[in-house]
Amino acid sequence: MSRAQRAVVVGASSGMGAAIVDGLTEAGFAVVGLDLAQATWPESSRAAHRLAIDVTDADSVHKAIGEAASVLGGLEVVVNCAGILGPVAPTTETTQATFQRIIDLNLGGAFAVTRAALDHLLPAGYGRIVHIASIAGKEGNPQMAAYSASKAGVIGMVKAIGKEYAASGVTVNAIAPASIETPLIAAMTEERRAIQRSLIPMGRFGTVDEVAGLVAYITSPEASFTTGFVYDMSGGRADY
Repeated sequence: MSRAQRAVVVGASSGMGAAIVDGLTEAGFAVVGLDLAQATWPESSRAAHRLAIDVTDADSVHKAIGEAASVLGGLEVVVNCAGILGPVAPTTETTQATFQRIIDLNLGGAFAVTRAALDHLLPAGYGRIVHIASIAGKEGNPQMAAYSASKAGVIGMVKAIGKEYAASGVTVNAIAPASIETPLIAAMTEERRAIQRSLIPMGRFGTVDEVAGLVAYITSPEASFTTGFVYDMSGGRADY
């Protein structure tokens, strides 16, 4: 199936988002990268255009994705990588404000991106929406209650919206990575890195290029019979 591929990547300036921009560009997509106005972009970024977005502000999301679609002359694919880990701390030391901030950004932002994407994709009768969730959303990570809850929420949202629009031509899916080699992992102590690695049966971290490769498949026209699904990318860690 041949179809023009125009994509927006949210959270595109670093880590998985930056790799996804490069991977989609390599696959022939025209890509607009969205991130915070103060984001630092790598010189190597292959995003054709860069626009500002704040996923905690639904109006900002609607405006940014609309502007991206206008720049591209249409839109088929939206990939959302925006999110924060938040503090790794006991639940009793996590304030309600901290919990709410993580939920608002990770889950509320994912919902805002999805709504804005659907406004463009549903009328066309075709589209691909992909969210980066986490293995923490399936298993729950100790001392990361807010992050785990936010990613579990993204998984539930994807399942619900995928079913809701299953007959529309628009698929809605997620990826649940375990630890991926990003600046966040690189900044950990070797002891913490060893603990994280020990949880993965393959005995290694994933790479951002592996994430980008999976995204390229999910967003392709050929991936037409899978929606409301969470792709495991955990090196065998996922239990279900």
